[in-house]
Amino acid sequence: MPSFSEQDVAATATVADVVDSLRRTLLHEAAGTAWNMDKALTTWPERSSAHALGAVDLDEGVVVFKTWVNTPAGAAALASAFDAVDGRVLATFEAGAFGSLRTAAISALATRLLSDPAADEMTVLGSGRQALGQVEAIAAVRDLRRVRVWSPGRDSRAAFGERVRRELGLAVTVEDTLSAATAGSPIVTVVTRAREPFLRLADLAPGAHLNAVGALLPDSAELLSDVLPAADVVVVDSIGNARRASRELGEHYGDDWSAVTRLADVVAGAVARLEQPRLTVFKSLGMGLSDLAVARLLLRSAGVVRA
Repeated sequence: MPSFSEQDVAATATVADVVDSLRRTLLHEAAGTAWNMDKALTTWPERSSAHALGAVDLDEGVVVFKTWVNTPAGAAALASAFDAVDGRVLATFEAGAFGSLRTAAISALATRLLSDPAADEMTVLGSGRQALGQVEAIAAVRDLRRVRVWSPGRDSRAAFGERVRRELGLAVTVEDTLSAATAGSPIVTVVTRAREPFLRLADLAPGAHLNAVGALLPDSAELLSDVLPAADVVVVDSIGNARRASRELGEHYGDDWSAVTRLADVVAGAVARLEQPRLTVFKSLGMGLSDLAVARLLLRSAGVVRA
């Protein structure tokens, strides 16, 4: 039985590979042959949390589970894959890089489907653990002329801008204010651990696509209350997980989530981007099918499941 280390995962699966695998997995979800097990989570002071989720894909014959703990001092994650027919353990995975890949790839897939096809610039708000992967992922689906960077700390945003230049080879502008970072930007990714919302509709250009990747806990929020009402389409990875964990969506939609779209339905063509939208929003909370898409690639690379 293979056991994939962090190094194995990073050496085997690229963001572009995961985007393609995720698209295939979500087509299975849209067809009803794959589904998520809703996330379970608990939290404790200070800003610490434990999570568990999973997914089944009958077309692939695979079941995947992932558990992880996130604290201010660090985080760790483990995943496992089982055969959906006979219940055998197929592989285990250290899931730090694994999780970063799926989080980045799902933003990239949403951006490819929902943003202006001519978009050649993005803004990233935040400079933490997930931020670099988010930039790399968008660069995999859009030919980026420039990346704009902003986060509250002057030193952290400067250091992050230098990482983007050095590691991704992209042109970068580090901005001193949020409004300067977002002005006219066609793609905005917000990936912070903010407790209170800070991003206004006025900060987002007409026609922009917004990836809201942070605010994963029920007591967190990044988007002020005028953002979601202005969106022509709001897409989530998992409606079940979003209802449990998204303060922003919960406050806006209350008990009626009929206007919220699954990314699987966008992938399948049931929902399309409008010609000239005011705003499109993708809110990612994490789901088991994203992890299954990564596991599928790794299992195939090891010859555990059919190519």
